[in-house]
Amino acid sequence: MTGPSFFADALAEYEDVVVYYEAKQEGLGARLIDEFDATVTLAMEFPHAAAKVTEAPPEYGLRWTLLHSFPIKLVYTVRADALLIVAVFHARRRPGYWLARLKYLT
Repeated sequence: MTGPSFFADALAEYEDVVVYYEAKQEGLGARLIDEFDATVTLAMEFPHAAAKVTEAPPEYGLRWTLLHSFPIKLVYTVRADALLIVAVFHARRRPGYWLARLKYLT
């Protein structure tokens, strides 16, 4: 499997969350990056092990996973043997806001 690739909005979300945590405490952004990379690596190795996203139609094959030490969720799917990250967001805020992006999945 290749990847990850990001929806543009998901990449911006990821960058924003890294900046946010680094501003909270020096080194925290780097720790988030390490956890994010480990989570993505695990998702690439076992893409169907994460929980299915129940808010989205099942044909999109969306799954979500949570970072270990941060309340950050990743929503992803597999397309053409590549991991595609659809959203990166705080697990307790704005649930489902990213569902409008599904129109770009075909």
